[in-house]
This record gives sequence, structure tokens and C-alpha cells, in this order.
Amino acid sequence: MILIATGFIIGDSFAFGASVAALSTQSSITKDSITWTFSQPAPVGQFVNGDYYVVGPVTVTSFTPVPQTSAPYENGSVLNLPTPDGKSAFDQRLNDGSDESWWFNASERVYPPVSLKPGDALVSSVSLSDAQYHNVPEVMRAGDKSCSPVASVSILTVMGAAVSSDAFRPSYCDRKQIIYHADSLQRQLLPSLVPPNPGATPSLSQFETWFRRPWIDMNPFLFDAPAEYMPSYGAHVGFAVSYVGLLLSLNFTPAQKENLTNYFVQYGIDLYGCLKAGYGWPAFGGHRSGRKMPIVLAGILLQCDSMKNVSTFYPEKFGEDMQTLYISSLPPAGSYAKAWQGATVIYGGHYGVHTDGTPVSAGLYGPYEQLQPRNWPLLTPTEQLGEAYRRCCTSLCWIGEALTMHLLGAENIWNHPAFFDYVVRWMCENDSLAIDTIKAQSGFDYSASWDRQQQTAGVLQGEFPQYTFVDDMWAAYHPCNSNNGIHSSPHQSIPSNLALVIFRNQSNSAITISLTNFFTPVDVEIYSLTGAKVASFRHVQEGRVVWNTVNCSNGLYLIEASAEARVFTRRMQLVR
Repeated sequence: MILIATGFIIGDSFAFGASVAALSTQSSITKDSITWTFSQPAPVGQFVNGDYYVVGPVTVTSFTPVPQTSAPYENGSVLNLPTPDGKSAFDQRLNDGSDESWWFNASERVYPPVSLKPGDALVSSVSLSDAQYHNVPEVMRAGDKSCSPVASVSILTVMGAAVSSDAFRPSYCDRKQIIYHADSLQRQLLPSLVPPNPGATPSLSQFETWFRRPWIDMNPFLFDAPAEYMPSYGAHVGFAVSYVGLLLSLNFTPAQKENLTNYFVQYGIDLYGCLKAGYGWPAFGGHRSGRKMPIVLAGILLQCDSMKNVSTFYPEKFGEDMQTLYISSLPPAGSYAKAWQGATVIYGGHYGVHTDGTPVSAGLYGPYEQLQPRNWPLLTPTEQLGEAYRRCCTSLCWIGEALTMHLLGAENIWNHPAFFDYVVRWMCENDSLAIDTIKAQSGFDYSASWDRQQQTAGVLQGEFPQYTFVDDMWAAYHPCNSNNGIHSSPHQSIPSNLALVIFRNQSNSAITISLTNFFTPVDVEIYSLTGAKVASFRHVQEGRVVWNTVNCSNGLYLIEASAEARVFTRRMQLVR
């Protein structure tokens, strides 16, 4: 008797639509250097991304490479992630410069023979040799080295029936084994834009290589990420998914985009399954970026509302959203209208904020831009936690994610407008005066090119060949409004990286400053470099302000003009 599976429900239920009899019967499966051997031949199939499944129940009698049964416990296998305590069981040698082996739990490993039933997912790893460990180039930043001792991971999924050849693998965290189908992808929704800088545009194949194999995202600090193809730091995950999202927005043919689209949607499905299993990526410095966008993009292409609206169903699970907020939402709500430099949307700090704007941990690990730089909390006398991480390890990797959503017209689907306004602030707000003011008030220097706003390339320069790709795409498809500006009285435009030098007339201390091309009322404020406000003009509609400098000493000043959500700044040097 041959059993033919006929049920077929897409998206929210177990689905099958192929004959077990049509599958080949195999005694073992090899996938990316990992071999599973069965006690007897079993029906074997492949998902659309190339991963294998076996129709169970089945008993696996051996794993190759052989898992170690004592320290350092290399080549580990785990059944049905996530583990109960959230710890890793692949390899004990967890070390990111410090001994992190306390994240390892040997009791959560499985060894052959292991009996598997439908719903199970066996996740098996290949370890790096001692010589290789800490010598594998980090994905997206080749000059860094991955901190993970795991080389690669493969997944054996046990199904209760055959599935069609276009089926995605169920998430390795999903015991219900919800099946999504590649033939259901609305690929026409992907933009088809001209590459703005073809010579600095990465190849699809580079990211196909990295996303073809499973990204195992179960350690909060990625100490056990598969080093050959997955980053071991969340900020680098953010960069990688940004590049994929933007590549899929270019005018490659549908056939050329097919594989990378499939691999990326699979990553989104994996993340979503883990989210439903109780996992998440809440704010923690630079560790938790990049996971929301693959889920939302997969949801858009699959037309799956629960994936598209993931942060509605699973709030406070994504770093990008918890680390961006409107300053007016800081409690008590309405206490702050602007940050110290005039911004209305700010960085939420290391641990971010809850959905109501309440800091997860106020002070050192919370928002700080409502304070003058001299009052920012310090991690140590020589380290600012908040501003340092805002500039090095978070904002930079969010730009491509936000731009991908913008190109899809999906800002509303994302459902956190502060994220997009913050990204515009990062890319459009000249921070020259802010840099000077921070240094004057606190002594901390963020003037290095890679630490500056209005770019993402600096941290990737020399680390990834096409390091300007995100910046090129932003300039072409989400340019800042360069028509607005602050000018001197004779209407001579002042470049944003230079200071306007004003020579006071000894007999007349009033200085006229013109504001051009602002089409809404403008708030103008003038600060000394130490952060003291020396003048303020509200709802300016005449296109100019007159600053009385009679009580102002010589030196540098910051003038900022804010209109709606954008703030424009210029430095001024007052000379007697």
C-alpha cells in the first residue's frame, strides 16, 4: 500500500504535498562535511534551499565527524533548539578574548544512536581545529577573526511526510514544522534599481555563499556561530543583511536573484520560528542588530501577516527598535522636546527602552542624549558606553536595513517610525559641532572618520571590498535634502564641514543669519562650545534671525536650525 500525502496548507500549518514513494531511499546523508548514517534505509528529500530531510521515524547510528565525549567536546550535535537553558552544546572552546565556556553545557548534546521522530531537527556541527580557531576571517570584516570554534553546521529535519520541492525547511526551532513555499514568493515586489556605482557593487555569489548554509542564531553573543560563513558579532549581522536587502533591490534578473532570495527568506523563517519558540534579540550594545529585517522581508514576499507584523506580536525582541526613540517619549512623557544638540529622535542606549519609552536600565545603560555631554554617565573614567556604541557598533549597520524597507515602501509595516527617523538623522545630520562640543565638555574624541555620522563605510574600509555600497545606495535612492541651509548675512553658503567666521562690528553687535529654503517654521538655537545656550528663536518664519552678540565672547559657537524632524547645524567662530 502506498500512502500519498494530499494535504496542502501554506504558511500556518503543517503542509505536505508529495509522495513518499517518489523519494529516494538512502542509508546515509552527507551535507557540508557532516554525515548522518541510519540504522536502515529511509526516504530522503531536499528542501528548496538544499537542506535534507528524512521521513521518520528514523534512528541515526553515527555522526561524522565523530563528536567528542569529553573536553573540549568538539563536533557537537543538538536536538531541537533552543536548548532549555539557552546555552550552547557544539564546542566547549568558547572564547572571545575571555573564557566564555560557561555558555557551554555538555548535557544538552546528543550522541548516536539517536531515535528521531517527525517534528525533530538534529543540528550537527563541525569544529575548527586548534590551528584554525581564532584565525578565520570575520564575515564582513576580514581583518577581524571570528570568535567561534564552530566551522559549519548542518540540519537534518525529520518530517512525517514528503513535501514539494519548492518547500522551505521549517525553522530549526519549530516543532510544528510550518512549511512555506518558494513558489508563493511575490518576487515581483522586489525593486529593480540601477546600481549607482557598479564597480563598488558586491556580487550576489558572495552572499549566496554566506547564506546558503544555516545561520544558527541561538547564542546571545554568537560565541558559537558557524565561523566559515556567519558573523560572530551582531553589528556584522546587521551589515550582512543590509547588503543582501540592497542587492535584492537592484536590477538583477529574477533568475539571478532567485537563489539569494531563497536563502535569505530561509534565514527569516528560521529567525521567526525561534522567536515563536521564546527566543529574541533585545537590545544589548552592538550584539542584537540585523534580525528583524530578514523576518519582515520574508513576510512581505510570502504575504504572511504574522511575519510582516512581527514586532507587534513580539514586542521588545529587536535591538534596532529598542535602541531608537523619540526623545519626547522619555518618561515622564513630554519632559524633553530636544536632545542636547537639538535632535528629536535619539539613541536608546546599551539596553534600550521598553515600548512606552521607559529605559530598560536607566543611567549608564539607558538613553543619555537628553543630557549635556559633560553629564553623560561613564563606564570607566576613560570610556563612554553610550556614545561610543552609538557610533561604532549600532547606527552604522542599521542604515542598509532601513533603506531596504524604504525601497520596498515598508516603513509602516516595520511599525517603528523612530527607527527610520533616527537613520535619517544619522545620515543627514552634520555632527561637526557635536564632535567639537563633546570633546570640549568631556574630553572624548569621536572625530575619526569611521566614527562620524553621514556615512557607514568607514568601519568596513579595508575590511570588505565594496565598503561604500550602502552609502552609494543611500545617496542615489534616499538622498538628504541639501537645499536647506544656514547662510551668513550676505547669503554666502557655508560648507557643513567649515566654520562661519563672523567679525563683529564694534559699533553694532547684532548679526543677521539667514535661513534659506525652509518651508515650515524653524526653531533656531545658538550654543557655546561648552553647551551653554546663548540665544533662542522659536517658530521663525521670516527666513532670518538677528543675534545680539553684545554679551558673547570670542570663540566657536554652534547654530542649529530644526524644522520638523531634521536638524541642520553649522559652526560659527566669533571674532572681535
